[in-house]
Amino acid sequence: MKNFLPIILLALFACGKSEESGPITIQFDQLEAIAPDFEIQKVILLESDTTELLGSDLKVSYDSDQFYVANYMRPKGIHHFSKEGRHLGLAAVIGEAPGQIRRFSDFKLYRDTLQVIEGLGGKIKLHKFSPSNEQVSTEEYPINVFSFQPVEKGYWFYSGYNKVAGDFRLLKTDLSGNIKKYLLENLFADGMIPIDEQVFFKGDNHVLFREPFKTTIFEVESDTIHPVMEIDFGKYTVPEKFWTIEDPFAGFEMIQKQGFSGIYFMAETADYFLADVITQSSEFRKKELLILTKKTRKQVKFLVDEEGLGHFYNPIGIEGDQIVFIAYAPYLIKNLNTIKASPAILEQLSKLSEDSNPVILYAKIPE
Repeated sequence: MKNFLPIILLALFACGKSEESGPITIQFDQLEAIAPDFEIQKVILLESDTTELLGSDLKVSYDSDQFYVANYMRPKGIHHFSKEGRHLGLAAVIGEAPGQIRRFSDFKLYRDTLQVIEGLGGKIKLHKFSPSNEQVSTEEYPINVFSFQPVEKGYWFYSGYNKVAGDFRLLKTDLSGNIKKYLLENLFADGMIPIDEQVFFKGDNHVLFREPFKTTIFEVESDTIHPVMEIDFGKYTVPEKFWTIEDPFAGFEMIQKQGFSGIYFMAETADYFLADVITQSSEFRKKELLILTKKTRKQVKFLVDEEGLGHFYNPIGIEGDQIVFIAYAPYLIKNLNTIKASPAILEQLSKLSEDSNPVILYAKIPE
């Protein structure tokens, strides 16, 4: 993204040197990975209902009052839970009947309103749902996208590496859907297939943005983006050659053979930055959580083994000095004897069964 100018990092990564400028670089490959010794300080058991049991591959959008949770694979709808974990029904039901939607590609909770985009080939529908799970509006937009972010006076939309979707990957619209800005021109091989991953994440009073297979993290502004962080994956960085290979399957075969790292989730507060990084190849797969303490610039990388630490496998945010996870119940049952938590919390977790819905965990960030 060489067309973007460096910025002064006064607030995002403050360290007492106002003269310091440019995106911060993290040498991810050079950090020693340690096992997470997180203490679970709070749990919210998500109440089960009769429509479906939520699995381990989930999407979550939440605020201080509620959680919206859905399966990535074959969802029946978007489940709505109170902050105590009580099931409040389905906010968007998947189906063909009136008032239902056929599918969704992304959803965001924004100012107490759940917003959902439904992909329809060369266009989308943007549905809005009230806190009582009533559909209050539907707008049709003539764009081919799969990820979005509501902002103050419009929306950011992302179409990914797919020239069929348009000449630009990132679009900014007003509230009526009129396109006001095009960014990130598609200059790679025509055969590149779309990669359906979430790209917008919650920052410290702003939105963070990243693209699949790339290493730069951006802050979203009113009508542009600027780089704030570069995560260097070393030998597991996707090479530039990948973007020029005409046959996309040959490209994926190449990076699978070498191994590659990608950022799958991010969250940020005034004090911390969190990145969920997966490194994989044809022979292995591993997950590591990066935590940056902004005040001290301390960087720590935690290796999360799915078998032994599967309850820490899916971070969904940061609250104060705690990482928020959504945890698959069978992992908690399996690892209950090794979990670091108070007797009261362990008692709550002991009530789980294999068929229980997932659990929201709040785990202390180590000093």
